This record gives sequence, structure tokens and C-alpha cells, in this order.
Amino acid sequence: MTAAAVNPIDVRRAHGYGRRLLSLLRAAKFPAVLGNDVAGVVSATGAAVSAFKIGDRVYGVKPPSIDGTYASHVVLKAAHVLPAPPEQGLEALAALPYSFVTMWLAVRGAGLTRHNAAGKNVLVHGAAGGLGTLALQMLSAWGAAVAAIARPEDFTACRAAGAVAVVDSTDGPFTSVSGIFDATLNFASWEHDRSLLGCLRDGALGHATTVHPLLGNFDELGWMRGALKTASDKRHHRAALPPNVNNYAWTTFRPEAAALFDLRQFVELQCVRLPIAMRAPLANAAEAFDHARNGGRGRALILPGRSA
Repeated sequence: MTAAAVNPIDVRRAHGYGRRLLSLLRAAKFPAVLGNDVAGVVSATGAAVSAFKIGDRVYGVKPPSIDGTYASHVVLKAAHVLPAPPEQGLEALAALPYSFVTMWLAVRGAGLTRHNAAGKNVLVHGAAGGLGTLALQMLSAWGAAVAAIARPEDFTACRAAGAVAVVDSTDGPFTSVSGIFDATLNFASWEHDRSLLGCLRDGALGHATTVHPLLGNFDELGWMRGALKTASDKRHHRAALPPNVNNYAWTTFRPEAAALFDLRQFVELQCVRLPIAMRAPLANAAEAFDHARNGGRGRALILPGRSA
């Protein structure tokens, strides 16, 4: 492993978040090695692997597990690994896979694809974060007109990532943009999810959120009550969709072949990137976790055997 990124989900999982549902994947037992993103150099391959050889520079993603990527050596499925372009640094690539795949799944959940995105008006809440930044980059490359909800200090970065309009998140952002969008994406807060539904026009494609109470419902309420609460939450939000809007999705991360295919294309075209805010050696991983926990801008990386 050359570098692994710390995402907000890693910080939450370190405190037991998602333990009930993740236990079904055998990914909730402690002690656990966290981490989903990784980039590095292949040191060994399985007998059936032909796409990669020892010495190849690669980056990839790992499903939730207790054997994650914060380690000197990481075992990945070949299907979850991509070749690194020779002109791009591994550290920068390590920040991308988990966030890109999660974002891509949300975009698809809202009904958007590379084939229908051109000309669509899309609203992204939480546009200055990792998922939001990648959504602006990808959707604008697909030809969508993307509006970003963000804080004023992040407006410049959002425009640079592809936003054609910016909306101040601190100043009643939803009333000024109600009923005009073909799709909405929520990467910011569950409390604003219903308000975002009101920004869709009649007959829009739909809405997706990555900030939903699915894992928390089961953690806090148990299996039966958690399932009932989740069904109730989804039902109430679906009922708030404008007429003739069919797509409403709660996105959870999983490796997805089509998403990784698109990630590889965007990386090779140098169309997606996330800023790297800090680097910490594996022994000082707590520093990288503090950065993510405190909502610091940019990704924090863990580097094995290297000073910060």
C-alpha cells in the first residue's frame, strides 16, 4: 500500500456505526482494520489473475470488511482494481475510488446516466465535499447544468469543479430554487432531504441521498423496529415527491463494475480529482481521522512508514 484515504464513514465506523447491518457482511467485529480506498504497487497476484502483474501501479476499492486498507499490505479482488496512468501520482488516486463509486451510485439512483444527463438541470447539496465535488466534475462532463449548494467560501471551488450556478447554503437555499430541477442529490444532511424534494419539477427524474438513517435506524432500534422506521422514513419521503417522479434512492456503498469503468475513464482523461489536505504515517493515523472528524477540507491520506 502506498496510500489510503480516510473518509467520514471510517470515522463513524470506528465508533461502531452501522454495526448491525454490517454484521451481515461480517464487517462489524472489533478489532477491525478500516479503510476502503487504496493505491499502491502489486506485490503478488493470484493464480487466476491475468490483468495485473507484480510491479504494476494500481488503485482500487475494497468492500466494507474488518480487513480494510489501513495496512502495509492489502488484498483486493482484481475486479476492484484499476491500472494507474503512468503520469498520475498514486497518492492522488488513493482519494478517489470510494467517493467516486458512492457518488456514481447516487447519481444513478436519481435516474441520471451518461446517456441522459446532457441538458438536465441538477442540484447538488453538499457540493463542496468529496462526493459533491466529484458529482460536479462528472455531471458537467456529461453535459448537465449543475447548480451547487455550498457555503460562500466554497463558491469558487464549486465553479471550478463545473457548477454553472451556486446557491448559498446559509441563506434559505431551497426556496429560491424550488420546482425547477430534473434531479437532486443530497450529500450534506438528512434534515434537508424533504426540502430538496421540493426543488424537483413535475415529471423530474428523481432524487438520491447518501446521508440517510438506514444504518442508524438499525443501530438504535434493533432489527424489527429499525426495519419499520426505515420503511416509514422512505414512505414519507416518497410521498413528498412531485407528480410523475419515480426515482427516490438511499445510496449505500458497494463496489460496482460500471462505476469503476467510468472512474478509470475519467482518471485517464484527468477529469476528476480531489484535493489532498494532509498526509499522516500509519502510526499517526489518528491525525488523519481527526481531520475527517472535524470536517476539514480535502482528503486526509494514510501513508505506511512515512512521516507526515
